[in-house]
Amino acid sequence: MLAASRADLSKAFCSYCGYPPMGPWRLRAHRVCMRCQMGMVLRAPPNAQPRYDEPFLIVDERLIVQAISHRAERLLSVKEPDGFGVPLEEFLVSANGDADGLTLALMAERAIAGDATPGSLELRTVRDPAISRAGRVVGCGPPPAALLILGAPKPDIQRSSNGVRPDAAKRRLPVHAAGGGGE
Repeated sequence: MLAASRADLSKAFCSYCGYPPMGPWRLRAHRVCMRCQMGMVLRAPPNAQPRYDEPFLIVDERLIVQAISHRAERLLSVKEPDGFGVPLEEFLVSANGDADGLTLALMAERAIAGDATPGSLELRTVRDPAISRAGRVVGCGPPPAALLILGAPKPDIQRSSNGVRPDAAKRRLPVHAAGGGGE
């Protein structure tokens, strides 16, 4: 769990490329990333900011997408301008359901308020439900928002290089066992 007050937002990152400000720009207050010139410089709690190679989204308390990183663009098959202002549920859904009583919306609301948030939840992409990622939600800003970082693919549903799930061959029935062979 990460606990963060608004004062703890000390690690800067770009909302598009994910990199922290570079060189002399680290100490200057700039809103636009000087590296990619595409994203806004936001801040997250220490050890909670995204890495440059992690897909992530910035959402408001209504779970409306405010920014999409370039890695998330690829994962979700969307270009940033087309994803801006769109409900998160058009891209990602919780694979955990609401069995624990804690929804993604509540996690985002708590993160924006600066409260401690749960460690992670499993998310699936809407376009391809076989793509599953562990997501974590932390607060970021300014302005106050929720940072949804998508971790590594879940190993049990990763696809191989040929696009087939590694365990799919194990589940196939032989033709004769399915009643279609031998006659």
